[in-house]
Amino acid sequence: MSTALAVVAAVAFTVRLIIFAALHVVGRSYNPVRHAVSDYAVGPTRGLSTAMTVVTAAGWAALAAAVWTGLPAWSDKGQATALLLVLAAVFAVLPLAPTDLQGAAVTTIGRLHYVLAITWFAISYSLTGNFSRWMSDAVGGTAASVASALHIAALVSLIVLVVALVTPLRRRLFGIAERVFIVAISVFYLLVAIGLLL
Repeated sequence: MSTALAVVAAVAFTVRLIIFAALHVVGRSYNPVRHAVSDYAVGPTRGLSTAMTVVTAAGWAALAAAVWTGLPAWSDKGQATALLLVLAAVFAVLPLAPTDLQGAAVTTIGRLHYVLAITWFAISYSLTGNFSRWMSDAVGGTAASVASALHIAALVSLIVLVVALVTPLRRRLFGIAERVFIVAISVFYLLVAIGLLL
């Protein structure tokens, strides 16, 4: 059971990465430096962005179930499973709470989007510590080393992202930092899913 769930999670995170790349090819009207990834959910790329979000929600849910069933002795199992389910719920709600485009008036839905985005960034990063330790102890080898490097990359990009949000550097750094974070996190959890198969 846990093997099948881990496969579903691995496929979901792989598809997420493919759609993420496709958004940047299809959505050329958005600038990857100046625009947030959430902007792809508004306008002509909305359908593709929604598909990515739904696939990601399924990935988080499958990973939560795989961790719960496949790691019965792991001390962090309960916390990790609960937080992965929160991530699944956040992504299930995100299509209903699109962002406010740059320059537009801030709306209640837009504020909700920011809360959801902050929640998923914070939780997904915080869990990389738990899973890095698990990868090191249970999987080892190259996978654990790559996971550790991705954990650091996610931290650095998250710091840059926050700095960009609160300084005039937003237009020069936010988009790139956000994309580095999203890719690092997506690949990290893809590795976790693969680790559950080893």
